[in-house]
Amino acid sequence: MKKAILSLAVAILTITGINAQDNKDVQSTTTVKKVTQKGTDVKTKVMKETETDSEIIQVEGTEKQDQATKVIKNKDLDSKMVTDDVSIDAANQQGQIAIKQRQEAELAKNIAEQKEKAAAEAKYVRQEKMMQQQKELEARRAELTNRPDGMAKLKKD
Repeated sequence: MKKAILSLAVAILTITGINAQDNKDVQSTTTVKKVTQKGTDVKTKVMKETETDSEIIQVEGTEKQDQATKVIKNKDLDSKMVTDDVSIDAANQQGQIAIKQRQEAELAKNIAEQKEKAAAEAKYVRQEKMMQQQKELEARRAELTNRPDGMAKLKKD
């Protein structure tokens, strides 16, 4: 039993001595990002990103001075979503609905005004055309009724 405990103690001291040759340097940087998207509903996402840089310097376990070293670098990037929240802003939503209704009413009013304007313009053009035709008709009638001196006058039926 004494030999087993003694062997175990020697093994633990040996392993500790070997591990003592490793120099570990760990640097961790945590970044928290909050993204808010506004509209009819407000979406909020909180992301936590952890960047870990670890360097392990291993030295050979010999008794020499100026031992050869080996540097192992590890870089880990861990991204984690902390919260994902969606909330509805009722006042904002009502405001947007009111704006949309007002724009639709203005659009309908403008369309009606343009139709009235187009109808009035078409009526004016029609009247101008009729007046011009009347003038042409009067000019023709005057030409036909005006006869040279030697001809007989036209009789009306």
